[in-house]
Amino acid sequence: MQQETGKTVKKSAPPAVKKPNEVALAEEFSAFEGEVVDTKDLILPKALLMHPTSDLVKKGVRNIGEIIKSNTEEVIAKRGETFEVIVFEKWKEWRIMKKNPQTGRFEFVRLENWTPENDNLPWEFKEGQDEFRRDKTMNFYGVLAGEAEAGTAFPIKLSFVRTAFRAGHKLADAYARALMNKQPPTGQIFKIGAELKEGKGESFFVFTVSPGNPSTEKQRQAAGNWKKIVRQGKDANTIKDHEVDDGSETVNTTSTEEF
Repeated sequence: MQQETGKTVKKSAPPAVKKPNEVALAEEFSAFEGEVVDTKDLILPKALLMHPTSDLVKKGVRNIGEIIKSNTEEVIAKRGETFEVIVFEKWKEWRIMKKNPQTGRFEFVRLENWTPENDNLPWEFKEGQDEFRRDKTMNFYGVLAGEAEAGTAFPIKLSFVRTAFRAGHKLADAYARALMNKQPPTGQIFKIGAELKEGKGESFFVFTVSPGNPSTEKQRQAAGNWKKIVRQGKDANTIKDHEVDDGSETVNTTSTEEF
């Protein structure tokens, strides 16, 4: 009887083994399964671009041109770099700025709805003796592509105002075209960065937007899950943004109508 030789037996891959701490955390979490997350408890961070006038730059904590998460001050893109995001929600607002008589700078005070009915409101106006300015703002919610792929996605807010409005308009155009083609806007990854601009007697950074690779199924699912949660929160008026002034607004920055 001849013995068979030369055959390779393919071994099946060993099952994935969770680390002891992962097992312990999973067991601890079981006590919380089924508990409903209240959107009133969530504060969504903002992608914040560092300027020479930003408080964190003045304190020496961050560098100009970096992009950070507003709530943790974590750098998500160094100067000259980009971060990747998948957007799942879009809306427009008026950003209301009040002039500080001591510095001459316009400082953020509140947000108001921007609708077709109030699209032609004057950019500059007064309330009593106080001077104000309205700026059209294009907003998005999204998730960072890397976090979505890793299963740790959490929404982040992107706001494009004044000199950055052109970049926001580019992102809004891609969002609208996807919907017109009956495709989810979450199918596209976008790269968000910053570039240095020269204004009237000053230099400042503005956001940039460029298309990236198509998103993965895991990334789209993460964005879609958060869209449902955020939409429920917006409908119930319970979503809270970590709204902070990025320090970019001065009397010399150009108009939002440049697009």
